[in-house]
Amino acid sequence: MPTQFSFMFYNTENFYDTVDDPDIMDSDFTPKGRLKWDERKFNDKVDKLTFVIQDIVKPTIPDIIGLAEIENKNVMMSIVDDLHRKGMEHYSFVHFDSPDERGSDVALIYNTQSFIVLESTPVLIHLPGIEDRTRDVLYVRGKTTFDEVFHIFTVHFPSRREGTDKSERRRYFVASELHHAVYKILSNHPEANVIIMGDFNDTPDDNSIDEVLGAQKTTDDIVNLKLYNLLYPRHKRGIGTTFHNGWLLFDQFIVSGNMLLSDKFDCKPEYADVFNPKYLLHFDKKGRVNINRTYRSHYTGGYSDHLPIYLKIFTK
Repeated sequence: MPTQFSFMFYNTENFYDTVDDPDIMDSDFTPKGRLKWDERKFNDKVDKLTFVIQDIVKPTIPDIIGLAEIENKNVMMSIVDDLHRKGMEHYSFVHFDSPDERGSDVALIYNTQSFIVLESTPVLIHLPGIEDRTRDVLYVRGKTTFDEVFHIFTVHFPSRREGTDKSERRRYFVASELHHAVYKILSNHPEANVIIMGDFNDTPDDNSIDEVLGAQKTTDDIVNLKLYNLLYPRHKRGIGTTFHNGWLLFDQFIVSGNMLLSDKFDCKPEYADVFNPKYLLHFDKKGRVNINRTYRSHYTGGYSDHLPIYLKIFTK
């Protein structure tokens, strides 16, 4: 009988603890800050995140969980402790502090019963000629209980906050560095199982993903040394993970050809999707849909300004 192994990625929207860190721009997220961010609000956000993790691939739970906009290890420990309290006691995590000026990092949670971490390291990103710092890419290599090694890259590309034109070159640069790191693996091991997941702040049609990273939009002609965007079919149908004057698919799974050609497990674009139950959505008085986010101009008590994505694979 096939065994399911699943991945999840979620941009958690400014997941800060309540302590002011003088080295980063987090003063808004303190009890006396603009957002009045206190222990009650923090614990509520922890509870909401762990509920989504529990719900996203029911009746099982994700084996690998990528997260973005995590401030530090304290936040990660709070999340994992709550998962343990809710009966998901086999989760552990990987996190490195990045030089991002806002203290916004990526991290990985994994099920120790189904995945053994063999190596973990940040891929350092030094934006050339730009004073702003950005978060690193997280690389984790690990082995599953069905004897497959996965090379996992968790990413959060530079945001569009300063406008698409000004920020685009930053995403091009990160995509180029990521491309180099991925193909360093694939050039030595063409049959490596590579999976990239994250918030790219670009859609599958944008140049950082389509041209620089080289993620193919279709799986009509699969070869080991190419990358394939599993969520492009959802993007083509107008499905998104965040909302800015319409739905945008910024959060994606991109895999190496061998993930789709493997004779050990089954991986297909139709096994990847956006998780969008009603509780993650917000409906205004006119019935227009948006995302049930944690903040708008003020604290609203929702989940995040992104929807999570998931991918299921099945052993053969």
